[in-house]
This record gives sequence, structure tokens and C-alpha cells, in this order.
Amino acid sequence: MRMHTKTLAPIFALLSAGIAAPAAANLKPGSVMTKDGAEITPTLQTGMSSNNNFFSTPDNKESRLIWTITPNVKAVIDDGPDSYSLDLGTSSSLHNKDSDDNFTQVNIGAGVHKEFTSQHRLDINGDADWLYEPRGSGLTEGLGDTVNELVKYQQQNITARYEYGAQSSKAQVALKAGFFSKKYQNFREVSQYRDYDKSLISVTGYYNTQASTRTFLEVKQENYRYDFLQTNGISRDSDDVKILLGMEWEATAVTSGSFKLGYQNKDFSANERKSFSGLSWEAGVNWQPLSYSTVQFTTSRSAKDPLVQGDYIKESSYGVNWAHNWSDYLSSLAGVNYTDEQYTGDIGRKDKSKSARLGLNYVASKFGMVSTYVDFIDKDSTQTAIEFDRVVVGVNFTFALKAN
Repeated sequence: MRMHTKTLAPIFALLSAGIAAPAAANLKPGSVMTKDGAEITPTLQTGMSSNNNFFSTPDNKESRLIWTITPNVKAVIDDGPDSYSLDLGTSSSLHNKDSDDNFTQVNIGAGVHKEFTSQHRLDINGDADWLYEPRGSGLTEGLGDTVNELVKYQQQNITARYEYGAQSSKAQVALKAGFFSKKYQNFREVSQYRDYDKSLISVTGYYNTQASTRTFLEVKQENYRYDFLQTNGISRDSDDVKILLGMEWEATAVTSGSFKLGYQNKDFSANERKSFSGLSWEAGVNWQPLSYSTVQFTTSRSAKDPLVQGDYIKESSYGVNWAHNWSDYLSSLAGVNYTDEQYTGDIGRKDKSKSARLGLNYVASKFGMVSTYVDFIDKDSTQTAIEFDRVVVGVNFTFALKAN
């Protein structure tokens, strides 16, 4: 990995200086209450960042200065144990060199939580997004600046989860169903083969140990169905089944988190594609040795659908993040992540990605926060055209109503 020591040095110096400075970790946005009982929480984030490798190329890097503006409004209605939520947001990016790279993304989300009795609970969540792929990723991976238009797509997701069993009882069972759809909006001669729908159904049985911990067995099936057959005539449709045994626990003296480990079988409808059968896991653990300091460990492994090449990707990821509140006004974040991707099928491709983030949050007032950060990424691959390294330095300003 190519390290950028000249950039790292001042960041570590800044973090060290922050230890003695007066400081508040995170901004707590205020809200207004309507006559109908809805709690409205608006926020606005603006920022500027410098990206030294905008197109994710191995050579001939091009830098960009990017301005962003992200308004968001959340609305929540609490009605006893029931609740209803709505989340509306947009994110716009403006670039200093080429207006063709400017874009505005839209995100809409809604949720309902119902508790019919102490034994019957239902959650329904849905969201719709209109998004753009970052330059040099997704369908334009390895193409640099040869494509003069952003790739845009839209996706929708809806899930319903019903859980039976009182929270205080020794056992509960949860049923979950969902539907996800992703459709590209341009470059249809290529992107049409990546439009797909995914249905989900799962059953999870829980056993409560009565010690803020419960074990569970989860059986989940996801069915991938692509809208158009590829030009080679080989379908990408597959059925993905996971059987996972796990445990989740609420905050104890120092830890909280969950993990699940088990078996995954990804079976393609086309015999020409190689199916996957093997170990899969997901885990996230928070370790809080001090009330103002938290270390989070995450890891996962699964077979997933590739966007461009191969039959499936066997992906393993590992991450460590440390968040520390130096005082009531200053907090820091440091994190590292590693991802290993092995492509299976008609290509012998292997990717390894390493990334790191250093950041500081300073609450300048009760309705504003300044966040600075530096992101590093280094991607190695058996395909040299998609190798790259990048440094992004940025600052964000978050504004919100004064909290009560």
C-alpha cells in the first residue's frame, strides 16, 4: 500500500492538539412539534472536498474540488407504542472543472412501527433513491475519463417484519419479506443487463437468555431476477440461501453487538455459471472501555453478485473504527477497513482494497458543527487498469435547530 506520510503527519498533530482543547462530540439537532403531533427535524450540511484522483485511475490522475449541499427533513409521529416516520433528503455536488459531473441525488424513506399487543409487532419500511455512480466505479470502472456522462440509476426497497412473542418471554419468532429493484437510466446498451429485482423471505427464531442476550437461528432466501438476458445468452438469475446461527446482546459494562455464522448457497439457474456453497458470516461488536470512547469491530463474508465481470464475488471485509469524545465540544474518528474480493467465473480477477479515515468534529454552537476529515484508499488488483490510490481532504458544516 502506498502511504501518504506527508499528509498523515499534520492530521496526527491535529488530533494530538485536540486532546487538550475544550470540546462536544456530536451535534444533537433540535426539532419543532406540529399541532398534529409530528416532530419535524430539519438539517442542512454544506461542504467542500479535494479529491486527488477523481476518475480512480492508476496513472494520469486528475484532481477535483467539489462543493456539496445536503438538506434533509425527518418527521416522526409517536402514538403510544406505535410510530410513523418520513425522511426526505437531497444531495447536490458541484465540481470546479466540468459541469457535466454536477448532480443532485434524491432519497425518500418512510417507516411504520405497530405493536398490536405485547406479543405482536410489525415494522414496514420503504425507500426510493435516485442516484449516480461515482466516476471510475460501477459500470465505468477502469474507464477513467473516457465516458463523458454520469451513470444514473434508481432503486426502491420495501421490507415488512412481523415478530411474535413478548419481549420478556424466552422465545420469539420473526418473519420478514422484502422486495428490491434497481434500474439504470442511461447507457442502456450496456446497463440494461444489470437491471434486476430481488425478493426476500426469512424466518428467525430467537431464544432469550434473560441476561440482555438472545441467540437465534436465521434462514433467509433471496431470489435475483435480471430483466434482460446477457448478450452471451447466459442468465444471471440465482437463488441465494443462508442458514445462520448467531447471538445479539445489549450494552453490558463494556460491549454490545451481534454476530451470525453459517452456510450460504448461491445457485444460478444457468448451468454455465459456477454456483457458490460455503461459509458466510456477519459481525459487529462495540467495545466501550470508557463512557466517552468506543471501538467498533466489523467483519463479513459472503458471495455477492458482481456489477460487471464474473459469476459471483467471494467478498471478505474487516474494519476497525475508534470514536472518542475529548470533551463536550470535540470528538475524533479514526478507522481502517480492508476488503478482499475474489471473482469467480470467466475471469480470474482478485481485488484488495485498503482504506482509512481520520476526522474531527467540533460543535461550534448548539446549532452548528464543523467536521474535517481525510480519506485514504488504495486498491490493488490483478487487472492493472482498475488499480488506484486516492486521498480526499474535506470539511463539512452541519446546521440544525437549537436542541431543547
